[in-house]
Amino acid sequence: MKKTYSLALAGALAISLLGFRAAAQATPPAAGRLHYEGMRRVDRDKVKVTSITVNGQPLRPEDLDNTLQLPHSVSSDKNLLFNGSYAKEERDLKALGGMVMFGTAKAGQAGASTPLPKGALLPFLETKYLNLNARTVTSVTTITSTNTAYVTPAQPIPAPPAGWQDLPQTKKIAGYLCHKVTVPFKKETYTLWVTTELPFAYSPVRELTPTQGVVLALSSEQEEYTATKLAAEPVAEADMRPSPQAQPVTEAELKEVRAKANADQHQRVLEQLANQPKP
Repeated sequence: MKKTYSLALAGALAISLLGFRAAAQATPPAAGRLHYEGMRRVDRDKVKVTSITVNGQPLRPEDLDNTLQLPHSVSSDKNLLFNGSYAKEERDLKALGGMVMFGTAKAGQAGASTPLPKGALLPFLETKYLNLNARTVTSVTTITSTNTAYVTPAQPIPAPPAGWQDLPQTKKIAGYLCHKVTVPFKKETYTLWVTTELPFAYSPVRELTPTQGVVLALSSEQEEYTATKLAAEPVAEADMRPSPQAQPVTEAELKEVRAKANADQHQRVLEQLANQPKP
């Protein structure tokens, strides 16, 4: 009886281990969404303020509250939608909502009683389309006021920077086993956690894309990203490519389009301020 019981227990344990291994080595989804939560620190010393006019009165940069109501950091969440060899990178609109911020005038100065609006509509949004096999990325910029889209030529995803060092430390992120990498970039040392259990190469920071593997977490003194969820979901391959209605432009032409969008948005904010009731 003891031998029979031992054999039965061993068989059950073997089946259990096989099931565990099968679950641990589950095939990653062919299509789905990879969500990153990100943060970028704000360098207040590099924030520039230009002269503006409120209610017809000039308002100098030194008249603004010194803090400018700027946060110490801003959210920069990203979503990667993928299907086979193609993917689309989108910024999280909820995260972007608080990025456009203005200060208020000091008491006694022109327009001091008129608070400048927060959370003003972003003048344009940018979407990245990736060809994962060809290692290229195409940018589409959409002007929010007109919903007009502009597309620039595809650019190669750069090779990993020199000094890329694979380390033996491992941990799981979003259910996938990752190994540690350190690499010098932007005069800092970045720490990356890379998994090779997904069938493509990607990083939320383009210049830190490995030749193989997906960066599920990275951190430095100035920014960080962590993948919080990888979920299978239906993603149409056609949606992973730029719309044929997007107008082709060069980088120089796009720079002009963006400058105009920024200027138009600035003007709309000033008109909104001018139309507010005077005290």
